Amino acid sequence: MPDPTVTRTRPYSAVLTFPPLVELSFGRYFPSTAVLGGYLSSRGIASHQWDLNEEFALHLLEPEHLCAAGEGRLAGIEGDFVADMSGVAGRWLTGNRDRLFDAEGRHAFASVTGPAYLLTALARPYLIDPEPQWLSDPALLDSDRTLVYRTYFADLDLASRLPADAALFGISLPMGPQLVPGLILAREIKRVRPDIKVVLGGPTLSLMDQDLVTTLLNAHRQVDAVVRYDGELPLTALCEQAAPGGTWQPASVAGVSARTEELGVVHAAPGPGLHPNALPHAEYDPRLLDRLVDAELGIVQARGCYWGKCDYCDFVEQYDGSPAYRGRSVKSFVAEIEHQVATHGVRQFELITESIPPAFSRRFSQEVLDRGLDISWSSFAMVDRRFDEETLQLMARAGCAFLVVGMETTNTRVLKLVHKSADREENLRFIRDAHRAGVNLRINLIPDLPSTTLDEAVEALQDVSGLADHVEQFSIFPFEATRSSEVGRNPEKFGLVVAENASGLANQAQYALNHLGNIDPAMTDEERRRVHRMYQDFAIRHGSGHMRETGSEFLSGLPGTDDRFRLAVDHLDLLPRGRELLVTHVVRRERTVLPAAVAAGLAPWLDGSACTLRELAEVYGQTSARAVLAALIESRLLTAVADTMVAA
Repeated sequence: MPDPTVTRTRPYSAVLTFPPLVELSFGRYFPSTAVLGGYLSSRGIASHQWDLNEEFALHLLEPEHLCAAGEGRLAGIEGDFVADMSGVAGRWLTGNRDRLFDAEGRHAFASVTGPAYLLTALARPYLIDPEPQWLSDPALLDSDRTLVYRTYFADLDLASRLPADAALFGISLPMGPQLVPGLILAREIKRVRPDIKVVLGGPTLSLMDQDLVTTLLNAHRQVDAVVRYDGELPLTALCEQAAPGGTWQPASVAGVSARTEELGVVHAAPGPGLHPNALPHAEYDPRLLDRLVDAELGIVQARGCYWGKCDYCDFVEQYDGSPAYRGRSVKSFVAEIEHQVATHGVRQFELITESIPPAFSRRFSQEVLDRGLDISWSSFAMVDRRFDEETLQLMARAGCAFLVVGMETTNTRVLKLVHKSADREENLRFIRDAHRAGVNLRINLIPDLPSTTLDEAVEALQDVSGLADHVEQFSIFPFEATRSSEVGRNPEKFGLVVAENASGLANQAQYALNHLGNIDPAMTDEERRRVHRMYQDFAIRHGSGHMRETGSEFLSGLPGTDDRFRLAVDHLDLLPRGRELLVTHVVRRERTVLPAAVAAGLAPWLDGSACTLRELAEVYGQTSARAVLAALIESRLLTAVADTMVAA
């Protein structure tokens, strides 16, 4: 219940927003605002949820922006990007924008197959992974680099959109590239409603060095307070202070950083956060859910990691002031799932956890089966010997759609160095058992964990390549040392040499403020680049293989002399590059360069007109025509012409 000691003169509310840019969250409902909104509601505080990241995707899909991107022009960014994937996305989506929506206009932005990834390609150039100067120099918010965000926020008409009774505006920042847009948004909110208190929170702030938080608060006066670590209790206290009749003293709240007149910036020590069992059900806004195709809801399973020993991981650093691991009971967890099914009719769920414990997996799966729940679910997981084949089979029967597995490598020496649970044999056993059990795996690999040599990286790739048909998807992440991890605190233990100006291949974590510059002498820069290319090429080939299997419309065998076929222009972006032709297959996500002679010969059919081998032979000669045709078929660039089309 609300604090009875606070006297209010009128009702009030809070706005909870998820700003851009998290391009991998397009088409998904990030749960942070729903979890916070549910808790505020339980305390009698009304809230409104804004997913401005999802709306930013719509901004990028405006015809004017698509046209500019297709011509190689990006808002506020110098250069010609016509041949980049953002250019491909702009051109192809200009004529195929409807492919990202269903018949009811709902967003299909999160699809792992089809063209949805082009939206990510369209957005990625606008990522700003802020260096420290972004915190100390407010003028950078008005630089050309931020033009796309300033234009977007101006188009939102925030003055009329903000609820009249809004007293607090909370900005959730789980990812580093949200920080700069979040600061611009905070400034816009203060410009149109200076009475509203603006509060930042989320892992980006929790992992930020305290001195940098001080810099941020001193330089960016549009921010009234920063919440670090667990957000429910501090945010509730700040809402009560911001309410009409309340007294604004944010520095008195545990886990909050704020400016004070007497002491400057004060960082209140964090208090213990709530146990997940004490959390009320998350409140998902039906209006935000209804615009998504196959909406998936996140349900908190735990805070912290039950293993918590991986030396390169800093997720476990987000809960200072609380126990390292707080796991939810199966009873409480399933009760929320049943509530969300009854409330929203949604039957797809993501477990919010760093890694699902095997014991919880067994109990949860059995409970789902005992209650006859018709759901599908996914989770992060680590390779653990207790995930035996019997447990994995139980999970599959209970609706486990897939597990995202941070396997990283199969090299036992390196795995032991960074304190992973499994070794090579256990990793390979897990892949085989999951495949037999019917559990799909999406495996994350880090080719260059500390001290990994070129030979070790190649051997690990050979290991997973041998079992690739057991895995749905591979994602590759170059290693990055973060200051808040054990590797960052003691780099020498892992063979790293600190070098802040190192020409490394890092910052894949999209949080430069937490990056530790270093040199790993186990590989040269060239060897590291080679390894990254090998792993990325492997992941792309694997993904393309799956797409090829589902792409039956593409010609797969040499046609007869007079059989009619055409370039699959519906699935292609064709870009002249000098006399060559750069062809991007938007289904298979592969690029092919057609040499000048081939491109010139195909000119009559580049619009998708029907062609035959006989007609090609008139251009290239019989032998060359067959060679050209075979190459086009191998790249899946052709599709057959149906008899009905010929008749037409």
